[in-house]
Amino acid sequence: MLKSMELEQEEFEETLDNLEMMIGGFGVYDNMEKYIEYASNVDNVEAKLIESTDLARLYNQREFLVGKETKDYSRL
Repeated sequence: MLKSMELEQEEFEETLDNLEMMIGGFGVYDNMEKYIEYASNVDNVEAKLIESTDLARLYNQREFLVGKETKDYSRL
C-alpha cells in the first residue's frame, strides 16, 4: 500500500509541475480578441487547482494515518 501511495504522489508532483508551467504561461495572454479562449484555459486550470488541493489533503491524511511525515504542498 505504501508503494502505491508513493507512486500516486509522484504522479501528483508531475501534475503540480505541469500546472506551474501552465500558470507561468499565462503571461502570453495578451491578445484581447482571444479572451474567450483565455478564459476557458483559466477555468480549466482553476478546476485542476481545486482538484489538486483536494488530492494534497488526501495524501497528507494518508501519510498521517500511516505515521509518515507529510509533504509540503504549499505551492498550491
